[in-house]
Amino acid sequence: MAGVDSQTELLRFGPVGKTGPTHKEQVTPHKISLLVLIYEYCELKKKQNQPFIFGQSNTLDPEERISESEKRDFMTLILKLLQSPDLPLKELLNQTQNILKPKIFDEFVDRLKEFYEEDVLPLMDFFQELHRMLTEPITPEMPVISSSSLLGLFFRRMILVFDSLSFSQVTILYNQFKHYYEEVNGPAQIDESENFGGSLMDSITKETERLTCSALGRESSHLGGTKSESGGYFSHKQAEYFISRQGFLLQHNEKEAMSPKELQTQISNMLQSNPALAEAHFLSYMNNLRVKEYCTAVHNLFHCFDRNTNFTDVNLANKTVEEDVSRRYASLNLAGLHFRFGHKEEALAALQEAIRMAQETNDHVCLQHALSWLHRIEDAGNTRTASLIARSVDKSEEMSLPNITSLSVQALAKHNAFFTARPSSVIEYMLKSDILNCQHSQPHFMCVSYAQKAALWHMYGKRESSSMCSQLVLNLDTSEGGIYHNGESVCLALCNIARIFADEGNYVLALEVINNAKQRFPPQTQHAHLWMTYEQEIMFDRSLLSQKDELASQALTGLQALDEDEYKLRSGIFKKEKGDVSTALSTLTRLKEHVTTNSQKFSPEFLCRVMLALADLYIQTGNHISATSQILECITKSEEHHLEYLHSLAAVYLAFVQLLMRLPEKGLSLLDQHMVTVLSHGSCLDRARTLYCYARCTVADGNRLSATDRKSSLLQAINTMTTVIELFKKLDAHMRVKDATYYLARLYHELGYTAERNKCAYEFKQLDSQFPTHSQGTVLRL
Repeated sequence: MAGVDSQTELLRFGPVGKTGPTHKEQVTPHKISLLVLIYEYCELKKKQNQPFIFGQSNTLDPEERISESEKRDFMTLILKLLQSPDLPLKELLNQTQNILKPKIFDEFVDRLKEFYEEDVLPLMDFFQELHRMLTEPITPEMPVISSSSLLGLFFRRMILVFDSLSFSQVTILYNQFKHYYEEVNGPAQIDESENFGGSLMDSITKETERLTCSALGRESSHLGGTKSESGGYFSHKQAEYFISRQGFLLQHNEKEAMSPKELQTQISNMLQSNPALAEAHFLSYMNNLRVKEYCTAVHNLFHCFDRNTNFTDVNLANKTVEEDVSRRYASLNLAGLHFRFGHKEEALAALQEAIRMAQETNDHVCLQHALSWLHRIEDAGNTRTASLIARSVDKSEEMSLPNITSLSVQALAKHNAFFTARPSSVIEYMLKSDILNCQHSQPHFMCVSYAQKAALWHMYGKRESSSMCSQLVLNLDTSEGGIYHNGESVCLALCNIARIFADEGNYVLALEVINNAKQRFPPQTQHAHLWMTYEQEIMFDRSLLSQKDELASQALTGLQALDEDEYKLRSGIFKKEKGDVSTALSTLTRLKEHVTTNSQKFSPEFLCRVMLALADLYIQTGNHISATSQILECITKSEEHHLEYLHSLAAVYLAFVQLLMRLPEKGLSLLDQHMVTVLSHGSCLDRARTLYCYARCTVADGNRLSATDRKSSLLQAINTMTTVIELFKKLDAHMRVKDATYYLARLYHELGYTAERNKCAYEFKQLDSQFPTHSQGTVLRL
C-alpha cells in the first residue's frame, strides 16, 4: 500500500535515533494566497462596517455589499482551507470563484499577480499590512480581526514565521510563489526586443538570476513549502486534523473516508512534511487493515511505536514510563492484527507479552483490554472462556470502562447462546448491554447489540423479531459530529432484511436492499464481503428453485471465494438436485464431520442445516432409516440449544418420512404439533413444503374414513394445495409447481371433477415441456 517514498522515509533516522526536527508551521505559497484572500475580504467588510460620518457618502454598491449567507459561506470555506493541505492555485481558484463576490475575487487575483510581477518588495509590504490589520480597529470597540480568533491566530503564526526568515529564505519563498503562480497562468512572456536591446551587464544579470532561481529551487526543501507531485504540504496542525478526521471516518463511516489508494498517497505526502509524526503511521496501519494487506500493516505498526520511543536523555523518568506504555500497547495492537489475519498462535504470544508488561506496571486498563482480547482468541464454548468473559465484565464495570463492559456482556450472551443456555437468559444479557449503551451514549455499540440480537433471534427461528432488530439498527440516530455510523452492524442489518425479502419471494426488493448495501459499502471497503456473500446466496437459491443451473453454478463459484463452509453445504445441495447422489453424499458427510470436530467455530444452527440436507438426500434415495437417524439427531441438537424453529422443521421432515413409510396418521399427529411454528416463522418455501406434506398426510389418512369424511378431507387437501401452488409460484419454483399441480390433478380425478382435472393436466404438460424431470430423486423430495 505505502508508496516507495514513504517506505524509504520510514528508515531515515536522525543522529539521536529519531527523524530530524520538523517545523510545525511554514509560510508557503498556498498560505500566502489564503492570507491575501482573507485580507481582501476584510478590506471590503471594513468599508461596509465604517461608522456613519455626517457629510460623507458611505453607501456601497450592491456588488460590494456582503450578505449574511455570503459571510457564512466564506467562513466555512476558509475553515475548510485552513484544515486542508496545500492546494494548487488552480484548485483554490475553482473553490473560491463561485463563493466570493466578484470584486473580492478580482482584487484577490490582482494582488497575486502583483506579487508575481513586482518581485519581493510587495510581498514584504503585504506582511506589514497584516501587522496593521491586527492592530488597527474599525471602531474603538471592533478590530478588523481579533488577535485571539481563529483567523487572528493564523495571521500571527504566519507573520511570526515570515519575520524569522532571512533575506535568502524570503527569496526562496518568492521563487516558490512564482512557480506556484505559473502553474495556472504560465511563465511571463519575454519581449523579443529585450534579447537585442539593453547592455551586456543586463544580460549577465538576467542569466545570473535564472541560474540562481534554479539553484534556489533545488535547495528550498528545508522550507517545507514545496508541493510534491502526489499532494500538498501538511503543517503539523493540518496533519493532526487530517489524521483524526480520517481515523474517525474509518471507524464510523468508511464510505465517507478517502479510498485506500488516495488515503495512502496523502499519508505519504504527510510524512514528507512531518517525518516524525507517529500517528500518520498508525493511520497507514488502519488503512492497510481495511484492504487486508498484512506485510505493510505490520511494517506501519512497528514504525508507529518506534516513533513514540524517546531516545534522548531528557526527563529520564517520563521517558521510561512512556516507553513502557508504548511497548505494551504495541503488543496489544499486534495481537489484534494477528487475530484479524487468523494467526492464532502469534496473536496469543503477543497478547501474553502485553499482559506480562501490564502486570509489571499495574496497568489495569491495559489488562482489561488484553482480557477482552484473550477470551476472543481462546477457543469458544469451554468453561475457561466463560470464566474469562465474566471476569472481564465484573472488572470493567468496577473500573468504569463502559466500552469494554458492553462488548464483554455481548460476548457472554453469544457464548451462552452457543452453549445451551436458555434464550430468556441470553436476551436478558443483551438487555443489560442496551441499558449500559444508553446510559453512556454509545450509539456504535447499540448498533452492534441490535445486530447481534437479530442474529440470535434468527438462530432461534423468530423471523419477525429478527427483522425488527435489523430495522432498529437502520433507524437509530447514530450521528456523531455530523457523521452517521455506517459499520459492520449496518451492513449485517441490510443483508438480513434482504434475506427476509428473498425468503418471501420478493427478489426485486431483496436486490434493491443489496444495492443499497453496495452504495453504503463499496467493494474496496472492509465489510463489502458481507453483502457479496448474501447476494450470492440469494442468487443461488433463486436459480436453484427456478432450474437455472448455469446461474446457480456461477453463484456457487462466487460463494466459494467468500464463505468456504456455506459453499460446501450449498454445493452438496446443488449436486443432490442435479442427481449426483454419491458426490453430494460425500460432500455433505465430510462437511458434517468437519463441523462436529470444530464445533466451537460453528453455530449449532449450521450443523442442524447440514443434518437436514443429509436427511433430504437419504429421503430422495429411499433410505428412510438413515434419513430418520439424521432427523432425530437434528431434533436432539435443536432441543439442546433451544432452536425451536429447526426442531419444528425437523419434525416436518420426520412426518414426511412416516408418510413414505405408510404411517400417515403418525405424520399427521406430528404435523399438528409443529405446523403452527413453521407457518408462523418459516420462509415461503418451508411453509409451502409443510402444507404440501400436511395435504398428502390428510389424503393418505383419509383412506380409512367413510366416503363422506373422505370427500371432505379431499376438498380440504385441494384448498391446501391451491395455497401451496401459489406459494411455489411466488418463489419461481417451477419444478415444485409442476409436482404440486400433478398432485392436485390426481385429487380432482378422485373426486370426479373432470374439467378441473383437465385444466391441471394441461398446466402440468406445459410445465413439463419447459422443465422436464431429469432425476427420479426429485420426485421423492420434501
